[in-house]
Amino acid sequence: MSSAENHLPGNPVQWVRDLEAVWQAHDGARAAEGYTEDARLVWGANQSQTGAPLRERPRKWFAYASDLKITKEYVAHTNDCIVTTWDSNYTDPETGKKVHERGIEYFRFRNGKVCDQHAWQHSWQDDEVKAGDFSTD
Repeated sequence: MSSAENHLPGNPVQWVRDLEAVWQAHDGARAAEGYTEDARLVWGANQSQTGAPLRERPRKWFAYASDLKITKEYVAHTNDCIVTTWDSNYTDPETGKKVHERGIEYFRFRNGKVCDQHAWQHSWQDDEVKAGDFSTD
């Protein structure tokens, strides 16, 4: 593959490690630097952000989830896409309850920066999970 066809930022596995370190440090400024000016994030029920609101999102999230603990794992990559998973937990400042999240996301790159990100996750609180419960809801 020629370098003109590869849009990834160097070593994809190291990129995920570096991304995890930025999120573990709650560094909103560094998290925002990784996006192109026209980047788009899509999550949930067709929710999305672009531009300045997208680049402000990490800082706002770190302020909201002030005790956030997160790990990210490399899954796969192509010439313009990296896939990761994550596990995290934080205390909901409105309820005081511990929230757990598990998710998967992909990042598409243009010239070494994220231009498109899609994320899917599951969130639950400690009191919502009972051992042995099974639900089809």
